[in-house]
Amino acid sequence: MNHLSRILSFLLLVSVTLLLSNCGGDDDPEKSEEEVQLDKLKAAQWTLISASDGTDRTAEYPGMTLSFVGTFSTGGTYSYTSSATDWPSTSPWQKDGTWKFVSGSVTNKIIRLSDDVEMTYTLSNSDKQLSLAFNYTGTGFNNGKVAVVEGDWVFTFTRP
Repeated sequence: MNHLSRILSFLLLVSVTLLLSNCGGDDDPEKSEEEVQLDKLKAAQWTLISASDGTDRTAEYPGMTLSFVGTFSTGGTYSYTSSATDWPSTSPWQKDGTWKFVSGSVTNKIIRLSDDVEMTYTLSNSDKQLSLAFNYTGTGFNNGKVAVVEGDWVFTFTRP
């Protein structure tokens, strides 16, 4: 009987070991850098804290918010939408549009597809602050008016 008890104990130990070694595995593949960055940008609605072209233009975008949307796909195209209680008559900022990551620079560059403006983005403060820097030359957006809006612009946003 003692011998049978040892064999059963051994079989139980082997069974538990096999069971535990097959548990807890992560079957999901690791996210690509593009998917990680998209998740950071889509994490919440962003609120403008400053806008500048060398001159503080923040007051021209009262209550401005920005949201990124889209379902991840490698090399995918995504959307953004923004709103404000008022807009300047001309602006380098298009209220909504499509964009994608710049290939090879996923962690810091996107391109706005409506006008091919490349933007350098920086996430800081535990990914709760977003800065978008770009050079803009051309016809401004908003209110149906046409004007040239030139310069190096930086829009900085925060999120909860």
